[in-house]
Amino acid sequence: MTELAWPSGLQPRQNGTRLEDLIRVLEPVGVHRLEPYGDEPVTSLAYHSGEVVPGTLFFAVPGTRDDGARYVDDALERGVLAIVCERPMALKVPVIVVRDVRAALADAACAFYDDPSAQLATIGITGTNGKTTTTHLLRHVLELDGRPTGLLGTISYEFGGRRIPASNTTPDAVRLQGYLRDMVDRRVQACVMEVSSHALDQQRVRGVRFRAAVFTNLTQDHLDYHGSMAAYAKAKSGLFASLRPGGVAVLNLDSPATPVMYEAIPHGVRVVGYGRMEGATVRAADVRCSLDGTRLRLCMPHGEHEVNLPLPGEHNVENALAAAATALSLGVSEITIAHALETAPSVRGRMEPVGVRGATRVFIDYAHTPDAIEKACATLRNLGDGPLTIVFGCGGDRDRGKRPLMARAAAKWAERVFITSDNPRSEDPESILDEVERGLLDIPADQPLRIREYARITDRSHAIVEAVRRARADEMVLIAGKGHETYQILADAVVPFDDREWARKALASRD
Repeated sequence: MTELAWPSGLQPRQNGTRLEDLIRVLEPVGVHRLEPYGDEPVTSLAYHSGEVVPGTLFFAVPGTRDDGARYVDDALERGVLAIVCERPMALKVPVIVVRDVRAALADAACAFYDDPSAQLATIGITGTNGKTTTTHLLRHVLELDGRPTGLLGTISYEFGGRRIPASNTTPDAVRLQGYLRDMVDRRVQACVMEVSSHALDQQRVRGVRFRAAVFTNLTQDHLDYHGSMAAYAKAKSGLFASLRPGGVAVLNLDSPATPVMYEAIPHGVRVVGYGRMEGATVRAADVRCSLDGTRLRLCMPHGEHEVNLPLPGEHNVENALAAAATALSLGVSEITIAHALETAPSVRGRMEPVGVRGATRVFIDYAHTPDAIEKACATLRNLGDGPLTIVFGCGGDRDRGKRPLMARAAAKWAERVFITSDNPRSEDPESILDEVERGLLDIPADQPLRIREYARITDRSHAIVEAVRRARADEMVLIAGKGHETYQILADAVVPFDDREWARKALASRD
């Protein structure tokens, strides 16, 4: 797997598409100064003016904090071919006025790259937790079945022997369609992708022909953006509303939010359920967990299989069932699915063991919601023999309501809690910790707790070192929140930071 050097992951298309042909796709409410540019080829699409080159069709996307119309002059200086916007502008290049620029961007990208998802088995996976592990498991199953499969997700975008570091869980509409086109051209047969609620709300996946849509679960997150859990669930359900007749909806029957997804499914879409309850198409029974993996009986329509899943925790049973149910719906044999789950690779930053010193074991996990913190802590606490320490923080400029809830989840399962910085972004790190700390100071009297002490250390590296240094010989340490990330966002700066490196340094210093 090689890293891709091209910054956006996409290069301009040499032949391009005639401007007039793209305009017809956009169904504009007005077109100004089209002559004599109508026959000119559009060779790239952009909504960041810094990516404009001669031949680019620029989309002035309005945002919550900024407006793409402010950057039209910069796009003109860079040689833009035409502008797409929501209000008329007096410019020397063609101006295409549309009702919704985000929708127009997605429609143009789909047409510009010749509707690639129509030639690819595209599977979208949505939910609060479990998307990344489920996508990796499903890709492993499909490739073991002989189907070259691309992956688009939180950690990276991978296809055709290339790996592109991910900038978003779901790429913007231009990159998404461009990557799908690249997959088709490279003879990739399927694409498994994480679909975030932001991507659905912002219409990044508009026009994608999903063969299957998968729902994992819904717990509190992103309320800074969506405002309420109902709106959050509604955004997620958009993935299922987009399915076409003949598609498949794969639903977690154990999730209370599944009815919201079910109600959005159009007529003619097949539904496959997975979970622990009787009646699920794919079900788990006799689950036995250890720190080294999970043994379960995988129940499918034509038989049962004893599976040794090399991933620990009940939450990974859910992820494995989601992958198995989806693969089954796509025609993969049951025996192939069972074998693939037994050989599944670990996922970077997902309950990843990073070192052992004596009997002290340190794990890195991406858990950054109350539910994910609880599941990660419960997994380690129930499977280990000694006490548990957790190091975690909460991201700045994100859902503030979950901060005390994450602290309470940690206090419920860990004997020792270290609260620290995550990605503070534009917020004051101390103010974030104040809100997290309230969750430790205002715990309801009837909530059972394991916590014996906690420490507040703003500097994340110091918190990791101190947590590992204080750990007992038989203790487990969970460093949560950043997982695979190799950076930290402090105000306007992005600085190198890897939880693994600091954990290994701390373990080495115990000597």
